[in-house]
Amino acid sequence: MSKWHSLLEFMQFPLKILFLATVLLGVGSAIINPNVAFLWSVTNQNIIRASEMFRYIGAFLINIFPVLVYLKVLSKKFEDSVPVIVGVIAYLLINISMTFFLDTTFPSYFYKEVLGISINFDVLPISGSGIVDPYNMGIFSLVISYFITMKCYQHSRHHSVYGIFSFIDHDAWAVITILILSVVSGVALAFIWPYIIQGLNLFFDLIAKDITNPINLMLYGMFERISAILGLVDIPRNIFWFTSSGGTWMNEVGLNFFGDVAIWTAQKAQGVQATTTGGFITPYYVINLFIIPAFYIAYYSLCTSRKDRGRYWLFFLLAILISVFCGNPLPAEFLILLLSPMLYGFYIVIVGLLYAFLHIFNVIIGYNFSDALLFANPGAGLDLIQYFRSAYVLPSLMKMLIIGLGAAILFVFLTRAYFSKYAFGLFQFVDKEKTTNEIINALGGIDNIIDAQSTPDKLTVELKNRELIDYAVLQSYGAYLILEAKGGYLIRLGNMSTIIRNEILHRSKSVAELNQRKKLRVRKRNKAEEA
Repeated sequence: MSKWHSLLEFMQFPLKILFLATVLLGVGSAIINPNVAFLWSVTNQNIIRASEMFRYIGAFLINIFPVLVYLKVLSKKFEDSVPVIVGVIAYLLINISMTFFLDTTFPSYFYKEVLGISINFDVLPISGSGIVDPYNMGIFSLVISYFITMKCYQHSRHHSVYGIFSFIDHDAWAVITILILSVVSGVALAFIWPYIIQGLNLFFDLIAKDITNPINLMLYGMFERISAILGLVDIPRNIFWFTSSGGTWMNEVGLNFFGDVAIWTAQKAQGVQATTTGGFITPYYVINLFIIPAFYIAYYSLCTSRKDRGRYWLFFLLAILISVFCGNPLPAEFLILLLSPMLYGFYIVIVGLLYAFLHIFNVIIGYNFSDALLFANPGAGLDLIQYFRSAYVLPSLMKMLIIGLGAAILFVFLTRAYFSKYAFGLFQFVDKEKTTNEIINALGGIDNIIDAQSTPDKLTVELKNRELIDYAVLQSYGAYLILEAKGGYLIRLGNMSTIIRNEILHRSKSVAELNQRKKLRVRKRNKAEEA
């Protein structure tokens, strides 16, 4: 449990970069958004150039976010620069060796350039043609690289300085073993990953057989948001936004358009009322305008300390505004997942149900998009402004706002209830009573606690006698970070923090009431003796 919770500590800095990236992408897109040209029209070339630069930087940082997490985890795990360097080497070697042996017959969205790695087979004396990118594996190649790096680096520390290879030091031995395993892994993945692709294609074909089926849309919605966390979101978006799997439409002059987003964009440009497209986009508006702000509001409401509220309120306000007007749920989704996989599971189910229910109630609000997929930011509030003037979209807009409000209320309730009552047992059953008793005892007992405050991931306590705290017990029950400050101790307990704080207050109140009753009994006895 503590290992999972500690991931939040590892990922705090990359998450800040991700949030900044979404701000840059959102602001850059908002300035030159063609959907709000009737509100403002930017013609200054310097402003347009700056906006495009912001968009590119933001999209680039979002694209390499998994790599940043990978580097941060390596540096935190070993507290040494060598594993970071050899970890990068492992990642690059896996992708390079994979590219020489992969199957090039799949559609282009199953491939993706990795840190500039592309092989031009036209200039090589081997079979093959054209420029080939590695498979689009999302975070999976990084996970494999991490385990190779971790095992090889740890093994290299035990490399003998005696014998025939005594001239090779520990770091060089790590590089050699990582090189061998990375190349072998890359070649193996070149033959294994096509089976993964075939499995994905079977799943996508199942959905594409009937994209008007609410169950199919639900499956798509759940997979699409999970794939965003896994770094594979470009695959389902390409398939259902821009290919026949997402629908087909022929205009009056005989031109064919393929995919949900492509059809919506073409129909809007030609003034045609959309009746069959938009189902793959509509839930994004509910997610960005309602569910993500609801999570931020619920999180903030669980911050009991006035100091924490004063510290966080501006961040949460900016986060809500960015989600509403610019639209990108990824930072909040990562935060939800790291705080609680169970709550993230609830979120994914709610998203899937949104895809189903919005279709059932015939709520259709698409995405007018003709840019590179790298810059896609569906579901931004700014995109909705244009539809308030559309007679045929306005009814869907009103129904979406009602459903969104209901979804927001539901998610606030789920978030607060989870952290307040049900956060024990992340991946295993935990004895709540025993855990609470042990943590309180490790703090010196209930009589030693002056005050307790919490957020959904940390507990802050003020103690009478600081020497009574037992660090080993706290760590054994999930505390992955304990900091001593002037006002007390900041203890990162993960998602059980709110429950522990509530129990401390409950027991303190019970003890205070018991002491008060004892004092009353003593007073009554004294009065009786005096009489």
